[in-house]
Amino acid sequence: LTPAALGSSQALRVGEGVVAIGSPLGLSSTVTAGIVSALHRPVTTGSVGDDSSYINAVQTDAAINPGNSGGPLVNLRGQVVGVNSAIATTGGTAGGESGNIGVGFAIPIEQVRITADQILRTGQAEYPVIGAKVRTGTQVDSDGAEIDSVMPDTPADRSGLEKGDVITEV
Repeated sequence: LTPAALGSSQALRVGEGVVAIGSPLGLSSTVTAGIVSALHRPVTTGSVGDDSSYINAVQTDAAINPGNSGGPLVNLRGQVVGVNSAIATTGGTAGGESGNIGVGFAIPIEQVRITADQILRTGQAEYPVIGAKVRTGTQVDSDGAEIDSVMPDTPADRSGLEKGDVITEV
């Protein structure tokens, strides 16, 4: 088995061609083509209802469906630049399934390398936690980022941040 070459998601450009490889809907060895639609998209990584953890994902229009998660996102030089992880979907159909609407996301390969190294060294992955949610999905406030909530016993809580505070610089 020849290992795949790793590339750099930091070198990606919007509009660049990519392919997603996986087993969508149980269809093994499927390859779909698309482009990098956006970079540094904030995508939640938690379970349903947990929007406290985000990654800055690579967005692609290559068809990614349930079963693609964990498969590589590859640039046209054959280098893995991300790991397919999430899709935006419309509501489920009568059968309860929902599928690709042309918006898929991949974990950047640099983050994958960091996480894999942590797991190999310590047996687990650790990520910094601030413990505050900021208001998203609304018009950008030119004064700063408004705190929407603060989780108890986190660095944000211990530093005195409260709901409604506006962060203007770090």
